[in-house]
Amino acid sequence: MEKEIFEIIELLPATKHYYGDSLKMPEILLKDGLLVKAGTLDIPLGHSRYGGPIADLPKDFEYPKDLRFAAQLDLKQIAPHDTSGLLPKTGHLFFFADIIEDKGLVAYADIENSELVRVVKDHDDNFFEGVLIKEAFAATEKLSDRYRDPEDEYEEEDANEDGLLWDFFEGSETSKIFGIFTHCQTQEQQILEVVNSNKVVLLQIGENGFNDEGVFSVLINKDDLKALNFSNCEFHWGQS
Repeated sequence: MEKEIFEIIELLPATKHYYGDSLKMPEILLKDGLLVKAGTLDIPLGHSRYGGPIADLPKDFEYPKDLRFAAQLDLKQIAPHDTSGLLPKTGHLFFFADIIEDKGLVAYADIENSELVRVVKDHDDNFFEGVLIKEAFAATEKLSDRYRDPEDEYEEEDANEDGLLWDFFEGSETSKIFGIFTHCQTQEQQILEVVNSNKVVLLQIGENGFNDEGVFSVLINKDDLKALNFSNCEFHWGQS
């Protein structure tokens, strides 16, 4: 039997997104004032964030040449909301990815913000836009919310024994750590296999003000997370 209720750490974005100072954006994207040059914002060293040209990294860390900076998490900000106790309580997690190839890199360093070094790489492809993680808090989600009522008689023919359909898009609006894997191009059975496995969602960035479209997810084996082994993570980008 699938677990019904999942404890998660929900993530909320800051209002403004930023891009590399050397880039020129189409005026239509700048009209509402919510996308600005990075240099116009105060971006604290080590603050949790998603995407963008600015990464605050350990001094000797080698920036992967074939990947883009995807996120970093200040665990002093995030871990107090971890009811499972799986996350390290201090240090930083760094995420790099290629969403076309579904590959990436996760690194962990148990260092203070003051020990990080700012690295700026302006670019105009995937993850060019950055946004700070404004807030993290403990929340829950339910597996039953992944199902919906049929909208017409044709959908009724495909309904399960409870008269419900799997909702491929439910959960896409949430950004979180832990909980139910979300991928709009993945079948119900495949999602449930992940739910009932030893894999956990190390990071999901969804469409609640982080991404306009698409969900970026990183999965890790629970035993690897406990051992701080991030070499076997899975990377997924789901978009309709």
